[in-house]
Amino acid sequence: TLSCLQDMGELAGMFPDLVQGSSSGVSWTLKMLDLSLNWGLKMASPGSLQGLRVEILNLRGTQLGAVAVKALGLEKLDVLYAQTATAELAAETVAHFELQGLTVERSKIGYISQEALASCRSLEILGLSGTGLTELPPGFLAAMPRLRRLDLSGNRLQITTLCRNETGDASGLTTLNLSGNGLSTLPPATFSCVPHLRELLLPYNQLLSLEGHLFQDLQQLETLNLDKNPLLNLGKSWLAALPALTTLSLLDTQILRSPDPGFWGAKSLHTLSLRLPALDAPAVLSL
Repeated sequence: TLSCLQDMGELAGMFPDLVQGSSSGVSWTLKMLDLSLNWGLKMASPGSLQGLRVEILNLRGTQLGAVAVKALGLEKLDVLYAQTATAELAAETVAHFELQGLTVERSKIGYISQEALASCRSLEILGLSGTGLTELPPGFLAAMPRLRRLDLSGNRLQITTLCRNETGDASGLTTLNLSGNGLSTLPPATFSCVPHLRELLLPYNQLLSLEGHLFQDLQQLETLNLDKNPLLNLGKSWLAALPALTTLSLLDTQILRSPDPGFWGAKSLHTLSLRLPALDAPAVLSL
């Protein structure tokens, strides 16, 4: 990281054995190739890393887009961290390598087409933080049956589209990050297609109230983060809908000003994060 590298092809000159090894019948495998923060890196000479096998390639903080990686000649690539210069998901790169993980945070994608989505079946991890998304295409989760971790933070999503027009097959998603999306309401069926979810991150939104039936499909949820929401009301015994919940964070909310915070029914809860407000008179917190 932090070098004067401008072209990926320069790596072949610095480490000739990496590429020459493939011509001798031996394929080099790197667990990680980290080129992050090389802001001058903007070119990828075709075939410059021919035959190299890379598990994780990190191009964060460079000018080299995810689409250009396809031309390098890599024999294998599992996980890619990069930006995309186009207003589209790097679907061709995903399909070419059958990527397991793709993170293109802070890229201005805006919208994901059905054509791009069809190329993403191999993904297990997808990071789309700060990509300008306002909605998800129909069948979004069904198109990625292997997906386990999804980061949609820092967008302006209409979250009602998450489970819209799904096929009825439950997604295997276990971690969902929806922080910083400006969400003010969550309809009852919001999480109906993700019953295997174990971690749900909802901080930095505008949620005022939550009802237990919102979480009735999340029987395996273990971690729920609601920090930095102006929460005033939680439905009575709302935690009873989350029998597996062990960790709940409600930092910087207004929930303790409610006459009934609704903490009853938490069968497995052992970690609760709260910031106690300054009250005019002594108060009792019911847990």
